[in-house]
Amino acid sequence: MKEKFRRCWALVLVFVIVTGVCFLFAGRKSGMFIDEIYAYGLSNSHYAPFLTDIKDGEMVGKTFTRQELFDYVAVTDGERFDAGSVYYNQVHDVHPPLHYWLLNAVCSLFPDTFSKWTGLALNYVLYMLTMFALYKTVRRLGWSRGCGTAAAVLYGLSVIGMSTFVMIRMYMLLTLLTIVLMYLIVCLMREFKPKYCILTGLVLLAGLITQYYFVFYAFFLCAAYVIYALVKREYKALAWFIPCALVGALSLLLVFPACLDHLFADNIVSGGNAMENLRNFAQYPVRLRTFISFVTHGLKAAIIIALLAIIALGVYFRKFKAAAKDKRLDLRALVLIVPAFVVLVIVALISPVDEPRYIYNLVPAFVLAACLLLYLLEESLGSFEREGLIKTAALLCIMALALWQARCAPPDYLYPEYAEYDAIVAKHSDDKCVYFSDNRFEAITQDLLQLMAFDDFYVSDDTELTGALDYVGGADEFVAYVDISEFWSSGYDPDKIISALADASDYDKAELLYQNGLSATYLISK
Repeated sequence: MKEKFRRCWALVLVFVIVTGVCFLFAGRKSGMFIDEIYAYGLSNSHYAPFLTDIKDGEMVGKTFTRQELFDYVAVTDGERFDAGSVYYNQVHDVHPPLHYWLLNAVCSLFPDTFSKWTGLALNYVLYMLTMFALYKTVRRLGWSRGCGTAAAVLYGLSVIGMSTFVMIRMYMLLTLLTIVLMYLIVCLMREFKPKYCILTGLVLLAGLITQYYFVFYAFFLCAAYVIYALVKREYKALAWFIPCALVGALSLLLVFPACLDHLFADNIVSGGNAMENLRNFAQYPVRLRTFISFVTHGLKAAIIIALLAIIALGVYFRKFKAAAKDKRLDLRALVLIVPAFVVLVIVALISPVDEPRYIYNLVPAFVLAACLLLYLLEESLGSFEREGLIKTAALLCIMALALWQARCAPPDYLYPEYAEYDAIVAKHSDDKCVYFSDNRFEAITQDLLQLMAFDDFYVSDDTELTGALDYVGGADEFVAYVDISEFWSSGYDPDKIISALADASDYDKAELLYQNGLSATYLISK
């Protein structure tokens, strides 16, 4: 036991440090991105994918209660582990159901509860598994424990890695499955066994019923392995691998046939939208720069380590050249790394919006690229005096650099401003609340956490204000949310609504309380 701990102490330390940082940022998470609220709603709402479905497709002129909002995002007694409801909801959404099944299962353990901690607990388990799978992949490549530990900490404390953990969405599961697929491909390159091919097929299916973007890296990774196997003349392996991979991928059509509707839909998040973006050649340079900046910002420590390794390889170029000549350098990791850079370009060009979450699952492969340079340096140097001490010191420096990055650059999706929004709304929770929206659920979903502070709220469009005024009932003041997003939802002009209210009643004062993405919130008074 002591010998095992002596070998793995650094890895254990990495997991302890990353766990501490995870809980630090989890505690600081004050709000949720709209997609995170969708994740809870689609997972836990009983055969009602969106808020409009609670009101039979028509929200305008109707009142939402706090309990209705709570029932949308929480599992209630009698509806626990309802996989059928999750499946139904995802058929009417734009994503496959695996992550939603898992989130529903976790939430079902805590019925009548809505909390960020259920989603973050699931993500934490997936995050730790992802780091461990990355470490095992490095070790399976034949690299040292130091390289494996460096990979785990450079990913685990990266801005992008932490953002993946903090965001309660399917991307953490997607990243884990991507790493598992990488590990299986490495196993096949090291030693062919039929079970690896069968497991590859299962992972391909699991990835595709998690997020459709999994197909890009999976396709190019599998293609890279096929090329590798052809070069090595491993025809028996291909005879197993290709059918298993095809069966795994095509099984998506049997498990979730709605994927075809999602692929050819005309939504913003769909296959049709992807093709439209691909045809927009003018946006290519901007999109590529944007996504490259996501990587450089989110992986600063890994990039610094890669640059230092390149400099060191230059200094010891003769030793590197000798190691290459002696065939001591194993470059099979390129089978995993090159597809990630190809997919980075593809995703940058077709993604519905310029957001880094669409490349979250590629990040471990980028970290692997940095660690490949460390491996090349280590193999080039060979054995030397005080090798153990120097390598331990270098690993501790890598940990310190990664921890410095985590300290200097917090992850996305913390939303510290939501604490202020909640405080503002709490002051007016006894007031009436009206939401001006053209029967679009997007903005209301975004504001769901704040709307739950009110006993109820009324939904009105911008043309007929009588219902809203009747609902307010002559109160001295009320809170008004206005759906202002032209891209995602109604695109109302708050000034026009405020002016119309003043013309139709004696509510002639309006104070902007705060503005949040898709909506603006006002205090309307006489």
